[in-house]
Amino acid sequence: MLEILMDPLGALVITFFALSLISIAALVLMYLLKNEKVKKGIFFFVVAWSVIITWCNVLASAFWIEAILIALGLGALGILALLYQIFSKKENKFLIARILVTISVVAGMMDCFII
Repeated sequence: MLEILMDPLGALVITFFALSLISIAALVLMYLLKNEKVKKGIFFFVVAWSVIITWCNVLASAFWIEAILIALGLGALGILALLYQIFSKKENKFLIARILVTISVVAGMMDCFII
């Protein structure tokens, strides 16, 4: 059983489950918690997580320029969410920023392992 997990495909499956669990847990906590300070802290973690996923996608797309540009676009969406959260004067800015970073993380995970 252990030798199955130690081959490259097994390592990829373990990595996929770890990245998926962290992403799902962070996104669920970002939407369900009531404490605004903790919610903002998790928001900043999710933005950083979006950048990490983008970095993984760029490294995995070694020579395909189109795939690199898609990955960088999704990472830029996470950074855009952070900038919108910081500089926007709108009343519902936190909800819009959370939606943008959620799109960035979910699409980044799909780009990393499915597409």
